[in-house]
Amino acid sequence: MKLYIGTSGWQYYHWKAKFYPIDLVSKDFLKFYSKHFNTVEINTSFYHLTKKSTFEKWRNEINKDFIFAVKLYRLFTHIRKLKLKKEDKEILKTFLENSSSLKESLGPILIQLPPSFRDFLALKKFIKEFKKIAFSVFKKLPPIAVEVRNQNLLKQETYQFFKKEKVIFVISDSPRWPTDIIKTTDEVYIRFHGKPKLFASKYSIDELKKWAQIIKKLKPKVLYAYFNNDFEGYAVENASEFKKLLEK
Repeated sequence: MKLYIGTSGWQYYHWKAKFYPIDLVSKDFLKFYSKHFNTVEINTSFYHLTKKSTFEKWRNEINKDFIFAVKLYRLFTHIRKLKLKKEDKEILKTFLENSSSLKESLGPILIQLPPSFRDFLALKKFIKEFKKIAFSVFKKLPPIAVEVRNQNLLKQETYQFFKKEKVIFVISDSPRWPTDIIKTTDEVYIRFHGKPKLFASKYSIDELKKWAQIIKKLKPKVLYAYFNNDFEGYAVENASEFKKLLEK
């Protein structure tokens, strides 16, 4: 099993003295981070259309075995609700072209759906459209991972569609958006959001051991695991602990 374990984002000033050296400047955060982990989720790509030059800059700062999970721009998921206009399709192509600047360091593209989204037919149509546009950009598609946050989409019909389309179902550990523990491809993607307090609870060693056992039963060829409990630097602490548990 290939392990990619890291955190959701790295640009956190409150990690200084807890993870980053107190005198480390923010432009060197990623370089420092990549010496401790082999992957990270890019959060900023969710909030705006990230420039090609920015992706290139990040790629030049990391180790050769490091990969980025790129979070899809929220225009498509939260504003358009996956129903794309003609101009949106061009923006999506630009997003994918810019992301492709990461080259061999590009990992999964994470599609995070809003909690209110429950339209299965729109999801099916979007995935097919997304793949069509992606095929015009990439010779080989990067992994596509979808985080469902509405209980109405947690059903066999969704899982079967993901299996057919080779889409990774994201397992979400969260007090607000709990999901089933399902494997739809040979790759498994887990997001640890923290609980009982969202983004702010630290996972105990016993909790992490339980998750390690769950992963062993799933038997993925590749595991992507990201800790999103960034409060007090818990994410980097838990990611380090989880990595050690799974490497044993």
